[in-house]
Amino acid sequence: MTEAVFFVAVALALGPLGGPFAALLFPRLPGAGRVFGRPLGLLLAAYPAWLLASTGLVDYGRPLAVASIGSLAALSAGLAYRAQRNSRIPGTDRSIWLVGEAVFAVAFASWLALRAFAPAVWQTEKPMDMAIVNAVNRSASFPPHDPWLAGAHVNYYYLGHYLVAFLIRLTGVDPATGFNLAVALVAALAAGAVFGIAATLHSIARRSGLAKRGSAIVVGLTAAALATVVGNLAGASQLAGHATQIATYDWFAPSRVIPHTANEFPSFSFLLADLHAHVIASPFFLLTIAYAMQLAIHGPPRARLRGGLRSTAAPAAELVLAALALGSLYAINGLDFPVAATIIVLALVPWAIEGARRWRAAACWGAVLLPAAAVAFLPFWLNFSPPSHGLALLPDHLHFGRFAVDYLLVYGTFLWVGLSLFATRFSMPLRYAAWAGSVGLFVLVLLAPPRLAGLALALTLSALAAYAALSSGSSGGSYRFLWLLLAAALTLIATGELVYVRDAFDHTPNYRFNTVFKTGYQAWYLCALVAGVGAFWSAERLSRRTRSTFLTVFSVLFALGLVYPLLAPYSRSSGFRASPTLDGERWLELQAPDDAAAIAWLRRTVKGDPTVLETVGGDYDTVGRGRVSTFTGLPAVVQWPGHEVQWGHDPRGRAGDVARLYTTPSVRAARQLLDRYDVRLVFVGSLERLDFPAAGLAKFGSLGTVAFHSGRTIVYRIGR
Repeated sequence: MTEAVFFVAVALALGPLGGPFAALLFPRLPGAGRVFGRPLGLLLAAYPAWLLASTGLVDYGRPLAVASIGSLAALSAGLAYRAQRNSRIPGTDRSIWLVGEAVFAVAFASWLALRAFAPAVWQTEKPMDMAIVNAVNRSASFPPHDPWLAGAHVNYYYLGHYLVAFLIRLTGVDPATGFNLAVALVAALAAGAVFGIAATLHSIARRSGLAKRGSAIVVGLTAAALATVVGNLAGASQLAGHATQIATYDWFAPSRVIPHTANEFPSFSFLLADLHAHVIASPFFLLTIAYAMQLAIHGPPRARLRGGLRSTAAPAAELVLAALALGSLYAINGLDFPVAATIIVLALVPWAIEGARRWRAAACWGAVLLPAAAVAFLPFWLNFSPPSHGLALLPDHLHFGRFAVDYLLVYGTFLWVGLSLFATRFSMPLRYAAWAGSVGLFVLVLLAPPRLAGLALALTLSALAAYAALSSGSSGGSYRFLWLLLAAALTLIATGELVYVRDAFDHTPNYRFNTVFKTGYQAWYLCALVAGVGAFWSAERLSRRTRSTFLTVFSVLFALGLVYPLLAPYSRSSGFRASPTLDGERWLELQAPDDAAAIAWLRRTVKGDPTVLETVGGDYDTVGRGRVSTFTGLPAVVQWPGHEVQWGHDPRGRAGDVARLYTTPSVRAARQLLDRYDVRLVFVGSLERLDFPAAGLAKFGSLGTVAFHSGRTIVYRIGR
């Protein structure tokens, strides 16, 4: 419990520690971007240790983690002291920062409470994420060893897992408890970042006269709720068909709307608690969106070479921090990097078109920032081999009717606000816009093949949004930036209907699973930002009668989106019947206490990364195979072979060799296989006894010595 409290304290402290650096990254935003200090602080605290361990200069461990965050604290204190004289912040900007801190605290506490009623780190891909986190903390250098393929390194976007492992290493919390703490932390970081972007954008619009009404705080809270609390409309439609079955509400189904794809959204992800790459990347993706907002409205910093060191220090600091924020995305979740980089580059255009002399400065900043982002994480780039094989055009498309229904169920609330923005931007009464849109849609469906009409519509709307962002009819950088976000969101949605990434699912019915999944997840955050801000801006520009209709429909859709967060946690936790705990390994202690005791012993006493032999589980194994490597980080001969294929590895016949090792009564044959994989520890627990005959298990007493024994669970030490 003490370590968990320490984890929470560190999470809270990251905000003040990152605040002075946020002022360097966001000097032209209201309040100097202090509301974004916490995700930046986490990145800066962990980056030096990662860089040193990745280059082999220093072994990764708790002393390096403490030194890394200690250095951040010292630098932060120095920056804060120097900036003290100029730290007067207007009341409005201070309110955004303080409420942002409250949003983080409330979200953190709320998700911790929900995780306490469903804490098990098992099922879906939680074992994979737990295994990588533990493997990171067993590795002296990076990339970490692969916990599911002995002798290989993790060929995956592991930096987000490293950030979690860094906090676990720093605070000393039990990894299975730290896993649940990290889920709540990521959720809170994302909520705080969305709030900060929306509130800051509206505050700037108020100052420029673009927005005349509405509180920046209310706008930010609305956007944060849309992004991280509200669910999709599929959650409400499911209830409509099963209104009397609240206790058995299928909380998982709303994440699988479009056939053969995943349509996850943040509220689902945090409830599911897969600490996956796309989830961990969210706060840092939003950090880069906040920086894009600064560029779109105020442009890049101005450096005067003749002014000496003082005039170039601030732009240099901003460049370094922006490069770290952007560059981290490729190592956390690869697809986020090109999306964020594109938005940042395009964000320079709205600022540049306001003056002829700005183009050169914008081009120079983009040309320097992108290479700097790659260089900052060069050790990752050099050791990572993307398992995908480029892009391919979709061979088939949804019929327009199915396309419309599916995408309305996923993005319906956001699309309603988007419709209002289109109506107000192109300065025609809403009734004319509605008729024109209806006619245009009818013509589109008639002219386009039925299975291409949806793609054509998405691309058309994306092009119109881009035109609105860059045309002379859009005044004000904040207004242009909102349209840029809408254009990016619509393009991401259209991408999943046009091309797909050729990964391990290629040539299967799920060939575009990850493409729609990952682009849709990014689109959700961008749509939520647009809807949270755009709802208020549209309401100002609509006539009184039209405004009433718009707000009524928006309120109904918002309420329907609340069905999921109200019902899903109850169903997910089986009615909150279990005693709350954050111990993600409690399920194992109850089901197989001897196995849990052996795993705890391995985690506590075994140093380094010797190979362990345990029974092999297939992907998403439902009974818990792979538990030893998952909860210790020790490399197994093989686990989840299908995932290893997704990571670009070839497990070949390893699963068969593991079966032979446990099955054969021949000491000689077993010794040859143990030597082939350099196995140093053999685990014989409840699942091994379930999967293999006793005659085959008995031979390990002749091959090694008993290192641990509890009940019927034995750990043998092989060789030295």
